[in-house]
Amino acid sequence: MLAALALTASLVAAPASACVATEGGFDWGFKESFRAYLSGSIANGAWTTEGGIGYETPVFTTDALEGDLALAPLSGELAVDGAMRFTGHEGILDTTISNVRLGLVDGQRLELVVDLRGTTQEFVEVDTADVLFATGDLAAAAWTAGDDGLLIAGIPLTLTEQGAEAFGTYPAGEALDPLDLRLTTTADCAEQAIAARQSGAGMLAPLLIVGVVLIGVAASVVVHLRLRAAKRRSHTVNIQDE
Repeated sequence: MLAALALTASLVAAPASACVATEGGFDWGFKESFRAYLSGSIANGAWTTEGGIGYETPVFTTDALEGDLALAPLSGELAVDGAMRFTGHEGILDTTISNVRLGLVDGQRLELVVDLRGTTQEFVEVDTADVLFATGDLAAAAWTAGDDGLLIAGIPLTLTEQGAEAFGTYPAGEALDPLDLRLTTTADCAEQAIAARQSGAGMLAPLLIVGVVLIGVAASVVVHLRLRAAKRRSHTVNIQDE
């Protein structure tokens, strides 16, 4: 049993990587069809940016992400002090998205959290913070290591229920434009992040082995206890017969 427990511990334990990223940037079109609608003759709208977020056709862009992000596996949060403002319909639509935070979970999932204020296209007033606006599948993106860091390109984003309720216009589940994420780090750490991502799916097998080992240990203990109990009962019967 001790050997089995030692095997379990060796499978679970893994050295933590020292690789981190504290700076980065992103390029994101938000939603191309929405921008096209705003700039059309019906909405007669526009968009502007503030703070650390800018716009370079056809994407909103920043190199001012800051935070604390472990790279192997990719986990943590980066944020930018900036905003995107959408206006149209002679002021009926006036929504500002600010305090953009990118949370990354176990190298698999991106969570885009924002604050929203203003009025939606349906002329509904909104003023809400910490909205989980969209989620992204990191596994579906292209990861590339370079001398200047790690690029995760084409992260598909999906509007959440919270995002749909706060922003209006689109239902939950609507596809937004993909996001390109840049993380400033060393080439070696970028390679480690990619390796951790590629081995992430392979961790399932060791975890299954751990489960099987633990079940086996538990079964052995039960059998051992039952055998001891049976021997005690047999010994008691023999004494009584004598």
